Amino acid sequence: MNPRTLTAPLRSLRSSLPLRPQVVASGRIAPLPVSRMNVRSYSETAEDKSFHAQEDKRITELETAKKESDERAKKLEEELKELKKEIQYVRADYQTATRRASEERAKASEFAIAGFARALLETVDVLQKALKSVKQPIPIENSGLKQLYDGIGLTEKTLIKTFERHNMKRLDNLKGELFDPNLHEAEFMIPKEVAPKKENGDSHEPNEIMQVNSEGWMIGNRVLRPAKVGVVQPE
Repeated sequence: MNPRTLTAPLRSLRSSLPLRPQVVASGRIAPLPVSRMNVRSYSETAEDKSFHAQEDKRITELETAKKESDERAKKLEEELKELKKEIQYVRADYQTATRRASEERAKASEFAIAGFARALLETVDVLQKALKSVKQPIPIENSGLKQLYDGIGLTEKTLIKTFERHNMKRLDNLKGELFDPNLHEAEFMIPKEVAPKKENGDSHEPNEIMQVNSEGWMIGNRVLRPAKVGVVQPE
């Protein structure tokens, strides 16, 4: 038998067996060296942990920033609502002040002309009495009286149109209306039984105006002069 054929399998078996651990001077067995593969695997795991920790920290910071941003947006929205309310209040106050100023100007204008207009009303009363004193119809041969009558009538109409242009109006067609102490002044009262009939023949009811002695006038919403009337006595 050839000895080389026996030694070849032995060499192969020796190479496949693990190395014999080294014995140190103390008699203990020295630890085997750590392989490069294990070191590399541990290093990658540590990097992954560090990366995930950084990502978690970044996500936490973003969530905190988003929460603060939402709270700030909510606060700004509430402040905007309050500002809108304040603007509405200021606008309402401005409109109220403007309306009041306009009303005060109108009242001041009315007061400024009230005394003068009241004095002119007496002139209108005189003109109306003069017109009523002329018997109708005027005779044709009396042309002078006719011209005078027409002139007085034209003057009275011109004054009334001037009053109307200055927001003055008459309280007319008062016969048959109920007496209102805010608009009328009762110069006398008579019982229903002795009160004259209406033009249509009906009787006046209690507290009705049956006679107008002097026209009433308004200036704006104020009474410039109450109408002087005769009233049927209330029951």
